[in-house]
Amino acid sequence: MSERAAAGGRGAGTRQRILDAAERLMAERGIEGVSLNEINSAAGQRSTASLHYHFGGRDGLVRAIMQRHGPWLRDRHEELYAELARGGREAEVRALTEVIVLPLAEYLALGPSPRAAIRIWASALNRPQLAVEEVQHLVDPALTEASRRLIALMEAVMPRELAVERLFLASQSALHLLADRAALEDAPDSRRRPLPLPLMTANLVDMTVAALTAPVGEETARIAAAVFDPAASA
Repeated sequence: MSERAAAGGRGAGTRQRILDAAERLMAERGIEGVSLNEINSAAGQRSTASLHYHFGGRDGLVRAIMQRHGPWLRDRHEELYAELARGGREAEVRALTEVIVLPLAEYLALGPSPRAAIRIWASALNRPQLAVEEVQHLVDPALTEASRRLIALMEAVMPRELAVERLFLASQSALHLLADRAALEDAPDSRRRPLPLPLMTANLVDMTVAALTAPVGEETARIAAAVFDPAASA
């Protein structure tokens, strides 16, 4: 093996160790709850030079974690959306909701690293400085299309702005609930006995569908009219 190849192999190994350490610690404490020095030490590095060389800093680590796990979820989103399209179910709220929720729940069952990723994604969505590039690693064409169709169905009975907000809040809530389940799966001393994951997932889909399709109350409609169409409500 040449010196260049050996150096490349060592560099790849160092990058992997840093990424593994960041993934584990950020899942446990949140993206902002762990220092780069702690990540560096957990990866067995003497200085942060390698971390900055490979990732540039905290945001680069978060993007690398998303890139590491994104392909599996993208493929599963595409698979589920293709299935519902073949079955002519593009106008079914539950089928579209399953495209959003099921891949995350299924990924959670694949082991500690996928569970860590889900916890980090939930933490990432709470970051006020969340960059567009980071969001793009969470969204793929099939997920975008399922969301677009859901909003189109919802805006038949509510303002589009309200439909968009409902979908965002419902999706974020589902992600946080799955992140909580991921943490519970990895807790060594938990006394809580959770539902079997398939039952928890089906129930979560039910809850999300209910949130998206709940009737708009009179007070909500009045306030929405004042916010989105003040001239008409005057």
